[in-house]
Amino acid sequence: MQFIDTYLLVFDIFMGVYLAVYFAYLIISIFFSNFRNRRSKRRHRMHNVIDHEYFYPVSIIVPAYNEGETVVQTVKNLLKLEFRRYEIVVVDDGSTDNTKQCMLDAFPLVAETSRPIRYQLDCHTIKEVYSCRLGDVIITLVSKENGGCKSDAVNAGINICTYPFFVNMDGDEILQSDSLREACRLLLEKENVIAIGGNIKISNDVVFKDAKPVSGGFGKNPVVNMQILEYSRGFQGTRVFQDMMNANLIISGGFGVFKKEAVIKAGGYDPRSKGEDMELTVKLQHYYRKNKLPFTIGFVPSSVCWTQGPATMKDLISQRRRWHVGLMQTVGKYKDMIFNPRYGIVGMFMFPYMIIYELLSPIIMVLGLINIVLSGVLKPDNIIQMAGLFMAYVVLGVVMTLVAYLDNRYFPEKKITFKEIMTVFFYSFIDALFFRPFLAFVNLTAFFKYKKITTSKWVSPGRVKVKEEE
Repeated sequence: MQFIDTYLLVFDIFMGVYLAVYFAYLIISIFFSNFRNRRSKRRHRMHNVIDHEYFYPVSIIVPAYNEGETVVQTVKNLLKLEFRRYEIVVVDDGSTDNTKQCMLDAFPLVAETSRPIRYQLDCHTIKEVYSCRLGDVIITLVSKENGGCKSDAVNAGINICTYPFFVNMDGDEILQSDSLREACRLLLEKENVIAIGGNIKISNDVVFKDAKPVSGGFGKNPVVNMQILEYSRGFQGTRVFQDMMNANLIISGGFGVFKKEAVIKAGGYDPRSKGEDMELTVKLQHYYRKNKLPFTIGFVPSSVCWTQGPATMKDLISQRRRWHVGLMQTVGKYKDMIFNPRYGIVGMFMFPYMIIYELLSPIIMVLGLINIVLSGVLKPDNIIQMAGLFMAYVVLGVVMTLVAYLDNRYFPEKKITFKEIMTVFFYSFIDALFFRPFLAFVNLTAFFKYKKITTSKWVSPGRVKVKEEE
C-alpha cells in the first residue's frame, strides 16, 4: 500500500510538471506566433508583390501512385500559379491504375528518348520521360519502377528536375496561386535558406476558383472538421515559434520548398522512412549543424497549400500510425542529437521536447488514465485533484484552439460570424475531450505495429476530386 501511495504521489508530481511545461510552451508559441503574424501582415500590406529583377526558378515535384482520379486536376491548378518561372515534374511511381494514361491524354506530352539522367540520389529505375511546354511552363512526366514509397519517387524527381529549388507536394493537393510567390519572399529576405515550410489547410469542403479558395470551411464530416482545428493549431502556433529559433524539425511533406544542392549533400529522402518529411528536415538540421554550416530553415504561414484530410476513421488511423512510426524511426536514426550542445537549441531542447511530448505522449497519457483510476479506487480524495488537472487541460486546450483558428481562418478577409464561433467552440471541446485522446491511443498502437508498418508499401488513401467553381 505504501508503494502505491508513493507511486501515486510521484506520478502526480510528474504529471503536474509535464503539463505545466507543455502548457507554457504552447502559450508562448501562440503568443509569439500571433505577434509575428500581425507584424508580417502589416509588412505584407506594404510589400504585397515582389517587384524585383531577381527571382528563383522552382521545380514542382508531384509524386503520384494510383492518383489517376486527381493528378490531372492537380497539374491544371499548378498551371495557374502566380510565379515567373517554374516547371512541373509528375513522377508516376509504377501506378497500377491509369495515372500515366490520364496525364498523356490531358497534355501533349512527347517521349524523350535521349534525355540523360544523372542519378545523384538513389531511386528505382526511371523507364520513360515525357515532356511538353504549355506557355512558359514545362511539364515533365516520369514513369519509373515502383519504389514502394513516396521518398523513392521524390528522389527520382530531384534527379530529373532542372531548377535550383524544388517543391515536394502530394498528388491530391492544390497550391494556392500565390503560394510560391509568398514562400520565395524568404529567399530574398534571408541568407542561406535551404528549406521553407508552408501552411497546410484542409480542402475537403472548400470550393476553389483559379487555385484560390472562394467558399467553404467546416462541413458535415466531423473527422474532417477535427483536422481543420488540428492543422490550425499545429501550423499557426508551434511552427511559427520554432521558426523564430531556426529550430523547425518538420516541413510538411504536403508542401515544402527545398534547395536542391542542400538536399543532395545531406543524402536526399530516406526510402525506409515512413515519415519522410520529418526525416529530411531533421537530416538537414543534423548535417548543417554538425558541419557548422550557415543555414536557414524557414516557415511562411502566408504560403498556403490545400490538402485532402482523411475522410474516414480507417484512413485517419492508418495515416497517424504511419506518422508515429516515422517519428520513431527519425528519433532512432538521429539519437546522437539528444542533449548534445553541438546541435544547439535543436539538440538541447527541441529534439528532447519532440521525444517527450510527441513520441512518448501516448504512453504518458495512458499511464495518466491508469493513475486516475487508481486514485479513484485507493485514494478518493485525490480524484478531485486529478479531475481538476484534467479540466484545466481541457479548458486551456479549447482556448488555444480557438485562438489559433481565429488567427488562421480560411477566409480572414470575411467577417467572422456567431455560427462560426459556436462551431469552433463546439469542436474544440470535442477535440480536447475525445479526438486528441483517441489519436493518442492510435499512436500507442503504432508501437505494437512498428514492424508491419515499416514493411508496408505506399498506399494512397481514398481521393475525391476537388470542388471547383465554374
